[in-house]
Amino acid sequence: MCTLVAVALAIGGCSKKEGKAPKRPVSLERPNIVLITVESLRSDHVGCYGYQHDTTPAIDALAAEATLYENAYSTTSWTLTSHACIFTGLYPSAHNVVLPKSRLNDSYRTMAEILVDYGYQTAAVVSGPYLKKAHSLNQGFQVYDERPISPSKVNAHDDVTNDRMEARINHFLDKSRSKEDPFFLFLYYWDPHYQYIPPEPYDTMFVPADAKPIKKPEFHRYYKLGKQINQAQLEYVKAQYDGEVRCTDGYLERLFDRLRELNLWDNTAIILTADHGEQFFEHGFLGHKYDLHVESLHVPLIVKYPNQEQPRRDSRVVNLVDLFPTVLDLGFCRIPEDTQGLSLIEDGRTWLDPTFYELVSIWYMKRKSTGERWSETENWFAIRAGDYKLVWREVAGETELYDLVNDPQELHPITAGEEARVAQLKEQIQQWRVRMKEVANRGGAPSQAVLSPEDEERLRSLGYTQ
Repeated sequence: MCTLVAVALAIGGCSKKEGKAPKRPVSLERPNIVLITVESLRSDHVGCYGYQHDTTPAIDALAAEATLYENAYSTTSWTLTSHACIFTGLYPSAHNVVLPKSRLNDSYRTMAEILVDYGYQTAAVVSGPYLKKAHSLNQGFQVYDERPISPSKVNAHDDVTNDRMEARINHFLDKSRSKEDPFFLFLYYWDPHYQYIPPEPYDTMFVPADAKPIKKPEFHRYYKLGKQINQAQLEYVKAQYDGEVRCTDGYLERLFDRLRELNLWDNTAIILTADHGEQFFEHGFLGHKYDLHVESLHVPLIVKYPNQEQPRRDSRVVNLVDLFPTVLDLGFCRIPEDTQGLSLIEDGRTWLDPTFYELVSIWYMKRKSTGERWSETENWFAIRAGDYKLVWREVAGETELYDLVNDPQELHPITAGEEARVAQLKEQIQQWRVRMKEVANRGGAPSQAVLSPEDEERLRSLGYTQ
């Protein structure tokens, strides 16, 4: 472990703007921190969140000795922007990582950079194309292992990465991990991502008898199935997704077992969540990055605090920007003033305090007769305040207000009698956007990733670019 003197010097020397110090006293026993994001994992397909199928025994076992946050939401419905929010504690408009080729500006301070200043060893193992170094989310990581991303699979739909993830994680834990300093380890599991191709026996594990198998097309054609898919076919699609989730859960079980074998379990904080959810045609689409409805945003969030003695459930509304200050609190780090999240260790926001959501969605089109290509951009904003949520498509000028008590699935927008509430919530969004712009201006101009031809093709195969 670092000496007490070294820790004190780190607290005194944190660069850039400093905010409040953590409440707890500095201790030699600062915990290790493992932060895990699972791609496209929606909360209602997780056992400890009430799912009827046994898709997540390892995650459920973790929750049985941890804190489960019932109302946790991503800031957006796609991978790159979501992880930028997690790493910076800022909403999308503030960090400017909102487009398919965005890159996090070097002026922003990530949680890994701050933890390094406080004596942590920082490492990451990632397996999806949007976590590649070109997008600059690796800032502050002393070890950043992107080798689980197959160099030969330019069609990222077909990449299977769990085995490579496990090998690289074990390499860090067994050979690269410091035996003197606490570590911060970030892990991003890609495999539940579309298209859903679970290996045996997971491909049949959850298929009901009356399901009707369908051929797996390329994902950019999946959304068209919504108008013609029947319930039996949809149940098959969901079963393949569940198989992917169960397969990934098995790798998490082995990770947790390895931490116990290394006597790291008790003094390690484990944070498990997802970057966003997944849609199954609830609002017309399959996949994600289409809108800001609940199935795209509601994610599991389970935190095993160091030496936690009793499990608990927390009903507060939590946003993934809250992970940044929470991780820094766990590491006894000072939290930057610009941070927009609230530490889960603190009392945090009340039920009435608003949380915000944002998405830039780009649709790519091609005219069959001429081959002409073009794109259309939709800017989505949403706010949740108390029992109401407003979803606003800015370009189309459309708003949808939902009563979350009577309509938690956001299927029946209120169409009359709430004009004043809609106007009030839109005004809150506008005021929030002004504040985000001020933070973004301090961060500098948006920057763009320089991608290899292979990485360009990966994003094209996923439908993110043209």
